[in-house]
Amino acid sequence: MISETMTKQERLQAAISLDFVDRHPVFPILVTTAARLYGITQAEAWRDHGVAREALIRCFEEFGYDYGSKPNYYYPMLPGKLCAAPVRNLIPGKQLAEDDLYQIDERVLFAREDYDKIGSLGWNVFWDEHYEKISSKTMEQFSRMQSITNQLYVDDMKICEDRGMPIFLGVAVDSVLMAFSLCRTLTEFTRDLYEVPDKVEAAMQASCDDLISNAIQVCRNNGRDVAFIVLERGSGFYYRLPVFERFEWPFLERYVDALVSEGITPWLHFDTDWEINLPYLTRLPKGKCVCDLDGTTDIFKAKEILKGHMCISGDVPASLLTLGKAEEVEEYCKRLIDEVGDGGGFMLTSGCECPIDAKPENIRAMVETGKRYRGNKGRGKVKQPGTVKKETPRKVDFKGEISQAVADLRYDDVMKMVGQATRDGMDPLLILNDCRAGMDRVGELYSTGEYYLSELIMSATIFKKVVAILEPLLMEGQLDSSLGSVVISTPKGDIHDIGKNIVATLFKVCGFSVFDLGVDVAPEVIVETVAETDTRVVAMSALITPTFESMKKVVDLLEQRNMRAGRYVIIGGGPTTEAVRDYVGADAWTLDPHEGVNWCKNFVEQDTRFHRVMKTS
Repeated sequence: MISETMTKQERLQAAISLDFVDRHPVFPILVTTAARLYGITQAEAWRDHGVAREALIRCFEEFGYDYGSKPNYYYPMLPGKLCAAPVRNLIPGKQLAEDDLYQIDERVLFAREDYDKIGSLGWNVFWDEHYEKISSKTMEQFSRMQSITNQLYVDDMKICEDRGMPIFLGVAVDSVLMAFSLCRTLTEFTRDLYEVPDKVEAAMQASCDDLISNAIQVCRNNGRDVAFIVLERGSGFYYRLPVFERFEWPFLERYVDALVSEGITPWLHFDTDWEINLPYLTRLPKGKCVCDLDGTTDIFKAKEILKGHMCISGDVPASLLTLGKAEEVEEYCKRLIDEVGDGGGFMLTSGCECPIDAKPENIRAMVETGKRYRGNKGRGKVKQPGTVKKETPRKVDFKGEISQAVADLRYDDVMKMVGQATRDGMDPLLILNDCRAGMDRVGELYSTGEYYLSELIMSATIFKKVVAILEPLLMEGQLDSSLGSVVISTPKGDIHDIGKNIVATLFKVCGFSVFDLGVDVAPEVIVETVAETDTRVVAMSALITPTFESMKKVVDLLEQRNMRAGRYVIIGGGPTTEAVRDYVGADAWTLDPHEGVNWCKNFVEQDTRFHRVMKTS
């Protein structure tokens, strides 16, 4: 072990300030994992916060890391009046199975028409008036609940610290964009940005100071001076830089300036890929913030950009902690210490929250490597998990005005032109093919980096609407599905559907007949549907690591029933990697929806050609 000359608090503050440290702070952001490690179901942890707290303390004592993030599993986010979107949590043992991971039930919490009211009233007053419309609770009950959970947080924090586990987080607060996106849903909010951007911006302007002051007040209540700012949906993964510059960056600057002036450290939690946004962080105060990465952004590139300016926290991937071997975890942690830790300003943490099904030996390998390894800059390079190789996009020919409007994401124009074309008696299949050409152009622009996920979301919304208009006009079986069928789902244990829905639409664009089974689908149901439809493509999406087991079971069942041969299994979603592909037994993995659909199309077309050759020979 490295000889330690600093207290944990001194080490944490020195890392943030870019000063000398005796060793880098090391701690998995570990909450839900603790219960699973000690045989406690997730529902038990929710029902008895004392049981949950003791599991966290026991985990801290067993593995010996530096800090706890929260004092209790029970709090899905740190409590504080309206520091975040008032989303509904689906609870294990109630809406979910006994040992499922809690999840967010994302639904529309206010209408587009409410932007004007928010712009007039601000965030707090709007929810004082509006909360009861979306909840079974009154605002008085909500406020009482918040007071109780705040006090529980303070009490639990004292118990943890008396037992030797320091808690460093004081509050979690959504960025303004994140809060609005959760309230409207990602799809609807993206449409809002395209169709009523001025109204969105005015409402965000009116809400920013309320969210900041709410967060500061919670920190004052519990005496902690770190604000965990939840950032995800403003990234380059979702939006082009002009969107980021208008709807995320100016509000983030206001957050940071206000928090730093109050002596509170902004902990910038960057879920998804923020690589193109990282240079903006050099405009924030030096040595005052933490750039916390989840394993999707290239942390080594982040070091090149932020070295000597901002502390970086991360980024041992969830898939590595769940599926990797202890020696692989150790090697990756050594690379992080060598390269990201070079010159200081680094904390060795998990990429986002430690997955619920992390292996204990992998957690131990991470912590012990951080505590004993000094670093050796210039070691051999270690392959970074989860690199996606993009193919050169094919060129797409435009068909006409409708395809151009689709490619330009002009929703109203597309609807008007499709409506006029149907009234003029144009063949609905030709209209559909014209829209497909526009969608192909969207895919090309996405592949070259000119379009982002938000454009895929918007184009998928347009195409789904067009299909809804045209389907009644098409005779049964006339809709082109010459490529055959695909069964797509989010398997058991995961209720996220945004990525799946985008991919399902792209499959339809390419000419597949799509059987979309929805979310939280049992492996048996997926395999039974494959058998009934004789589909040759099986697509599965995941946003949390427990879904890996469900994906694997699907492949295992296909093999057990002699149905694996001649079928193409493809997986995707935030935590998936090449290692997950291999563990599951899938044929392919990608985080690029358009790329994945093209792979499936190529498989089907090549397989069809093979069978034609066999038939004629």
